[in-house]
Order: sequence, then structure tokens, then C-alpha cells
Amino acid sequence: MSTAVSGLTDVAVEAAPPRRAAGRGALGLGLLLGPGLLILAAGLLWPCLTMLQVSLQDRFPDPTGYTLEHYRAVLTDAYFLRIIGRTFWLAAVVTLVTAVLGYPVAWYLARSSSRRKHLIFLGIIAPLLVSIIVRTLGWTIILGNEGLVNAVLRGLGLVDEPLKLMQGFWSVVLGMVHILLPFMILSVAAVVGKIDRGVIEAATVLGADPVRAFLRVALPLSVQGIASGSVIVFCLTVGAFVTPVMLGRGQVTVLAVTIHEQMVVLVDWPTGAALAMILTFGTLVVLTAYGLFLRRHARR
Repeated sequence: MSTAVSGLTDVAVEAAPPRRAAGRGALGLGLLLGPGLLILAAGLLWPCLTMLQVSLQDRFPDPTGYTLEHYRAVLTDAYFLRIIGRTFWLAAVVTLVTAVLGYPVAWYLARSSSRRKHLIFLGIIAPLLVSIIVRTLGWTIILGNEGLVNAVLRGLGLVDEPLKLMQGFWSVVLGMVHILLPFMILSVAAVVGKIDRGVIEAATVLGADPVRAFLRVALPLSVQGIASGSVIVFCLTVGAFVTPVMLGRGQVTVLAVTIHEQMVVLVDWPTGAALAMILTFGTLVVLTAYGLFLRRHARR
């Protein structure tokens, strides 16, 4: 009997250290995640909840009650609906263009053994060292009425009057693509670099031509990189402010600009807050639908 009791005691003593180790691991994990979660709550959740509260108030400051009138006014106004549609359409176009242009560059960076790829890599990340305002000003110098493009066209005698290359949707697309293309390239290159070369070679050995091997093997394996880059580019585009203002010159109004006008110029905080929440929820809906599409694609 004493032998059995001593055996149980030994088992309990041996089981205790793993439990203490697990407790210390959980405490360490909490200490590591705690500061980041606090910063996230203070910098994201609290402002969003405050903005949601303001959007539901009948007026600001000194509200007398809560109402959905501001959401109804926004969602039934053709002016605001056009701006909402233009914002998400701009984000979709910029995301698509950056994916198409960035994938070949990312493939070269990840798969090439040339020494020149390091120079190309430096060329890709170099614009990230320059402010967005400076890069956008560069495009105004190139595309302006007295800019480089118009100067060349008039010098060649192709036009008599300067072309209005700015103040248009595609000028904003051009500026946004230039700013966000590095994010797409780096996201895709990180995933493409992990693709086993033997998989593509096996597809070739089995009779697939290079195009089919790419479409059926390499491209599906790099979807995660395209997805991560698309999320980054899309989110940064829907919230863009400086580039649409400077390249659109008031002719390409997006939600970020409209929110600024409502809150700062017109001092209509509830309407501006309602637009901000529509932008936030709309982005979340698009990203959720995109995630579900990718999950369904992965199951295939």
C-alpha cells in the first residue's frame, strides 16, 4: 500500500513542473502580447467606437439623442453614393494594376540568380524612403500643364495647347500604383521564393508546357502572396487622401477627402463620422468576401 502511495506521489511531483512551465509560458505570452494589444485598442478600437457614437448622435457637440438619420441621408444621396462607388472602384483598379505589374518583377526577384536583381530590389524599396507627398509632387511636375510630358509634346509639335493629364481618374490611379507597387512586389516575392523548383520541373517532365506549368502550378501556389499584397494595397487605397487631392485637383473626390470636408470645412461631424463608418464597414465587407473567395479557391 505504501509503495502505491509513494508511486502516486512521484507521479504528482513529476506532473507539477510541466504545469508550472505552462503557466510561465502563458504569462510570458501575455506580457509579449499585452503592450501591442493595448496600443491596438487605444489606437484603433477606441477611435472607431467613438466615431460610431458620433455618427449616431443627432448633432455634435451637445447631442440631444441618437438617430440613424445621417446614415439614411448618406445612403440615399446620389452625390455620396457616387463618391463611395468611386472610392472602392479606385481601390479595385489600383489593386489589379499593381498585381499585374508587380507579379513579373516579384517572380524575377525570387527566382533569378542574376546579380542585377539586388539593384532592382534597391530600386523597388528606394521610393519607400521618400515621403508620399514628395512622390506625388513629382507626378505633378511630370503631368502638369507646364510639366515634362506637355513640354515634350509641344516641343515635338504634336500639340498646341497643354493636355490636361491631371484632374482625372487615371492620373490618380497612376500615382497610387507608383506609391503602392513596392508593397505588392515584396508580398508576392516572399511567397514565390518559397515555391519548390522541383514542383514546376515535375510539371514540365509530365508534359506541361511553361505557360501551363505556370498557370496550373506556380500561380496557384503564389496566391497567398497575391492575396496579402492585394489586402495591403486595397486598404491603403481606400483611405488615400494626399494623392487624390494633388493629382485629382478636386475632380476625383474620394471618401477620405469627403470626410475631411464634412468634418473640417462644413463642421458636420455626425455626417463625416457616418461616412467614416461606411468606409470602415465597406472595407471589412470587401475583405471578408475576398477571404471567403480565397478559402473556397484553396479547397479546390
